[in-house]
Amino acid sequence: MVKKERDDMMMEGIQIIDVPVHWVNEGEKRLDAGFYAQDVIAARILIEKVSKHLDIQSIRDFSNQIFWPGRFKRHYVSKKDGEPFLMPSEVFMFLPKPTKYIINYPSEVKIKKNWLLITRSGTIGRILIATKYLENFVLSDDLIRIIPKGNNHGFLYAYLNTWIGQAFLTKDQYGATVKHIEPHHVANIPIPRIPDLEEEINRKIFEAHKLREEAQELLLKAEEMIYSELGLPKVDEDDVEYFGGEIGKLVKAFEVKASELEYRLDASYHLPIIKQIEKHLSEIDWEVQPLNDKLKSIFIPPRFKRPFVKSQNDGIRYIRPSDLPMIKYFEPKYLAKTFKNCDLYRLNEGDILVVTDGTIGQVSIVTSFISGWYGSNNFARVVPTDDLNRGYLLVYLLSSYGQYQLKREIFGGVIDHLTENHIRQIKIPIPNNEIQDKIGSLVIEAYNKKDRANQIEEEAIKELETYLMEIAGGE
Repeated sequence: MVKKERDDMMMEGIQIIDVPVHWVNEGEKRLDAGFYAQDVIAARILIEKVSKHLDIQSIRDFSNQIFWPGRFKRHYVSKKDGEPFLMPSEVFMFLPKPTKYIINYPSEVKIKKNWLLITRSGTIGRILIATKYLENFVLSDDLIRIIPKGNNHGFLYAYLNTWIGQAFLTKDQYGATVKHIEPHHVANIPIPRIPDLEEEINRKIFEAHKLREEAQELLLKAEEMIYSELGLPKVDEDDVEYFGGEIGKLVKAFEVKASELEYRLDASYHLPIIKQIEKHLSEIDWEVQPLNDKLKSIFIPPRFKRPFVKSQNDGIRYIRPSDLPMIKYFEPKYLAKTFKNCDLYRLNEGDILVVTDGTIGQVSIVTSFISGWYGSNNFARVVPTDDLNRGYLLVYLLSSYGQYQLKREIFGGVIDHLTENHIRQIKIPIPNNEIQDKIGSLVIEAYNKKDRANQIEEEAIKELETYLMEIAGGE
């Protein structure tokens, strides 16, 4: 290729990199360009340099076992007949909630606390240290399991989350439509031993992990109090009577009177469980009001062209709808520090965020940690009145009573939508301030702990990256 053609292609954003032929002949003899991407080459060169100063081992040396349980036929059943099952995307949520239940599964899909879980297909390379809460679920086979050796899995987790570990994790992915990696790809990743730093990194990651577990426990407790303190029974689709018994539940066959249509002909708007919710709300001792009566404001900003920048030094962090329910913010994105009408998209501390397009109903709160970041136009910014506790409102919207009401309002063909008026119509019980504050304080503490955990983790990962790059830079 002549120099002019090469320069033109680089100007168009195409990476052109020369690699030594012995790299191609090593290992699996890969010819796909992604295997030799710029960050992969940078990671290989860094490891070569630090190997002159540090002992280099592999992930295998840190593990008793690295495996995935293999594909299996999933036998889905009702909630009362099966065990809760989580897909990979659900595993990484702040508070995973199963949508499916399963029986007759292989025992290998169950996991234990402190195992490392790595996504092996689709979005490759997301990593989580399993919490005690996850032991209650059956987890998808699309997660590679690492059973750590000894008590150094905090350091292992941090290293795999550095840009170096991520480069090695993702370089081996293969497949046309859906990408995959295998356990042996993970096992062979090189990892430097850093006696002076491993204990400190371990400690920080364990601290972050403990905070996440505490945050999940607080949020679970707060949601349970929604039912116990308000006198609301739990609602579940399994309790709904459909035509045709159990078979009818598969298609959710039911009837609606013409007088109840309210000009809505979409079946989801009239699901019988909504009637149950309205009945239970009418029977409690507390006043029930439309959310509109307890709002200072609600605002959905207009669509906008996102001015992405590559570096955090050039921009401000940006949150998408897919980030909102996650236990941490994966794949950070940044927008330019200023752009037209940029203040419309800044997040203000205390605002409740409700996803209005796509995966409807995901809800979170703007904590001090993310205040000032930019947020998607697919969030409604909900600001309650001073006499409605924000933490209480958040956990109510996260409960079955809030979620079913939000999702009944969905409209749209290919992409689901909600409007401000739909959110205003949500019916919410208004208990006294003592109950609101008791529930709400747990919620705010949970989200603050989650954010503190993310801060500690990011600091530990950055510290590890800086240390390795300084050693490599000294060559």
